[in-house]
Amino acid sequence: MSTPRSLKTTIPYLGAVLLLTASFSFSREIDATQIPLTMTFSGLRGLTQTLSGESQGTGRLTVNVSGSWYQQDRIIIKAPNAGTNVGTGTFAFSFAPSNHIELFANLSLFGLNGYDYSHGSGIGSISGGIQGMLPLPAEAPFRLGAQFVLIGGTSANQINNNFADGYNYFETRTGYDMMGRLIESLILGNEKNNFKFMLNQAFVTSVEEGQDLMLLSAGIQGIFARYFSLGVELNSRTYLSDVQILQDPLWITPSFTIRTPYFVSFGFGSDIALSEKRTIDPAIYALEKYRLFGSMTFSVDVLARKRREASEKAQSEAYEKAELQKKAKDLEERSSALAKKAYEDSLAQQHRADSLTLVAQKLAEKTRRDSIALADSLIEVKKKLEEEKSKRSEAEQQLLSTGMLILDAVYFESGKTEISINSRPYLKIIGKMLEKYPKLLIEVGGHTDNIGRYNQNILLSQLRGESVRSYLVSEAPSLIQRLTARGYGPDLPKASNSNAEGRKVNRRVELKVINTDALQEYNR
Repeated sequence: MSTPRSLKTTIPYLGAVLLLTASFSFSREIDATQIPLTMTFSGLRGLTQTLSGESQGTGRLTVNVSGSWYQQDRIIIKAPNAGTNVGTGTFAFSFAPSNHIELFANLSLFGLNGYDYSHGSGIGSISGGIQGMLPLPAEAPFRLGAQFVLIGGTSANQINNNFADGYNYFETRTGYDMMGRLIESLILGNEKNNFKFMLNQAFVTSVEEGQDLMLLSAGIQGIFARYFSLGVELNSRTYLSDVQILQDPLWITPSFTIRTPYFVSFGFGSDIALSEKRTIDPAIYALEKYRLFGSMTFSVDVLARKRREASEKAQSEAYEKAELQKKAKDLEERSSALAKKAYEDSLAQQHRADSLTLVAQKLAEKTRRDSIALADSLIEVKKKLEEEKSKRSEAEQQLLSTGMLILDAVYFESGKTEISINSRPYLKIIGKMLEKYPKLLIEVGGHTDNIGRYNQNILLSQLRGESVRSYLVSEAPSLIQRLTARGYGPDLPKASNSNAEGRKVNRRVELKVINTDALQEYNR
């Protein structure tokens, strides 16, 4: 007696149509140059039933819809009656929160046509778990991983109740199981053309039945011409307490996969039984002769846009940094040229000084004779020095008394390092003033407020300090060995940066005497 197809048996077909529609709707967001991945029926990387230790990549969401069919030909007790068409479908979801951790969940459905008993269709097993991969170097040819799975026995029909028999044993479980799996892979080549060798060892314990299973699988996969892959797997399922590899479920699975440039792949293949007759009952076979299956996988990188935006931001910041470095280099070259000219001028002055040496020698005698007369006038000279000291400008007094002088008449355009024309006469006066105190070593410090990026403010203040130093040296070449420049950015504010007035005060260039002990000589 055949059972009409229920609504539940059509769900896999409907899911396939929805996934196909979604793949085309997402195709504009996905880079068509990327190579699609090959996936198992559980939405993880590998062949149809043999897992690979490779990672999907952080942020990848994968949905897999698969379906299988076989016909019960043999008459076996505790199995469907002969002539029953057995179909199962599985929805699988997986997500990779990192390159080394993946989460997954599966929901299975079943439908039996030509079935003489109750529960001919319905929901099968529900399972979920976590898979981890070792963080091996990307260039390493091998991958290692482990998996833990909880299998919920929500099915109303185990379909085959002999031992752990049947292709769809875990898809239609009525009991609850826990599975641990070890995963090893060897990869030769890249994702366009390669060979992969995969080994899995899994151990399953049943909560109700108390019987432990061992699952072994091995697979070889070859990827050719980028969009096609071929694979073959060998799978076995047996009890740990009574290992019967040849009589328990043993099957080989050839398969091929068509991969599109939109992270959609289609897989087809067949499970072919290798199991022998059971010795305890020659009428019982662990598996039917073959099972046909097909699958479709859709995978998308949900974090691709975020990573792309971060990359574009980093490129923009790198470009801005390169531009500032270029300006700094140009300013350094101009400063070097000015320094070279100042040095050449000083050499010319030295040459003129040498030519005057002879004249100085002739005057030495006269100076000796005049020294006696000059001694009498020392008191008058000291008096004049005191008068000159009292005539010092406010800037000189501030510099000599505190060791600091804010150049409050030096202006720059916003974000620029060139000195304004209105500031140059003031700097010329400052340069001539500094020549009067040759023993002072002075630092030209640039300061900014806290508006803008910290690194840019440091660089801008350094460039402004260099610009002021270069101009002072050009007006007073003898200062070249006595002036240094340094950029402090926003680190040394004079006022609060919380208001415009305070930030204006903090945007400044100031002179600081480095050897403060020399100030005592000029303050006597």
